[in-house]
Amino acid sequence: MTSRGLGTVLFLFVSSAALRTAVAESGAIPTAVLGLEALDGAPDNLAADITDALRQRVAATKEYQLLQGKDLVEVKLVFACPDEAPACMSQAGKSLGASKLIFGNVKKAGGDFQVTLKLLDVNRAVVESFETDTIPKKRADSSSLRQLAPAWLAKLSGKGNGAITVRANFSGAAVSLDGTKVGVTGSDPVAVADVAPGKHEVSVEKSGYTTTKQEFTLAAGQNLPLTLSLSPVSVEVPKPEPGAVVERHRTDSGVESPSDSGSHTLARTGFWVAVVGALASTGLALKFGLDVRDINSQLDQYRRFSCTTSPTGLCDSHGASAQQLSLADKNTVASKTDQGDRDQTLQWVFVGVGGAFAIAGGYLLYKGYLAAEGSQSASNHGLRIFPTATASAGGIVAEFDF
Repeated sequence: MTSRGLGTVLFLFVSSAALRTAVAESGAIPTAVLGLEALDGAPDNLAADITDALRQRVAATKEYQLLQGKDLVEVKLVFACPDEAPACMSQAGKSLGASKLIFGNVKKAGGDFQVTLKLLDVNRAVVESFETDTIPKKRADSSSLRQLAPAWLAKLSGKGNGAITVRANFSGAAVSLDGTKVGVTGSDPVAVADVAPGKHEVSVEKSGYTTTKQEFTLAAGQNLPLTLSLSPVSVEVPKPEPGAVVERHRTDSGVESPSDSGSHTLARTGFWVAVVGALASTGLALKFGLDVRDINSQLDQYRRFSCTTSPTGLCDSHGASAQQLSLADKNTVASKTDQGDRDQTLQWVFVGVGGAFAIAGGYLLYKGYLAAEGSQSASNHGLRIFPTATASAGGIVAEFDF
């Protein structure tokens, strides 16, 4: 051993004497956390962050008394422990005044990192336990490492708190642990660190969904993943009062749906509106058709035709000799012709409107009556209406068979 290394060892033994005395009086286990060694391309700052998280956790745990630690690389160099032999590492721990020694390394594992930790009983020179865990790259930050440290320490010591992670099948659900809200679900699970061993209850709730609860038992140092499923809230349809009539539509399974009943009621109302519209349009079309015929009959007296039997060379509609129309007669003919053209246009407009109402009425008749009662026998109570329309020289004739 070099003189520099010997000086370092002597300094460690002297500086640890006061610590051993203080720790013995407190009753806590003197524990030193050596700075982790970065291997296989793992960044040094990651090893330092893991070391700090472990030291903070040991300092916050009443069963342990954190002692000042050194870097593992330095200790291995000073005490010539290249293979981390327990006997050699025990001497390093004694020099620090520790009864427990935590050390290890971190190295790359694909795109993630693998951390290996060991807990050494200094007095017996025995590795009591070790823990290997994979740290996802996205969780290799100081905040996430502080959440992982309690579970690492608990697994190494076999006592202490654990952690849980909670997932749900919907985002935006509130997660509660033993009645206390601890987070909201999203793309990443809700991580809850420092959970005491024993029985607990976790619940997730979201507006419009049933609240789901799950009981679980957590062991010391255990990291327990939990997945809960939410279900949409079902709406209960109130039962009708005695004597009330509820219309239902029969589905393929034989069960009638009140929502379908509402659509059938709407279709039936629309059918009768279409019937009224079709009748009104038909009546107006007939009315304007009669007006056109009346105007045509009024214009007969003003009609003039060329003929050879008349001295004037003109005959009326009856073949009798007639005079040329006066200016007043021509104005009357023009006025009545314009009126006749308007009435004829309105006649065909209402014929088209009536046809549209008839088509809509046929569809609504099927939706409101025929489809609703198609599964029933012909003897069941129901309305059957079959409209027909025919054109004749006298106009349009509409008939309804009940």
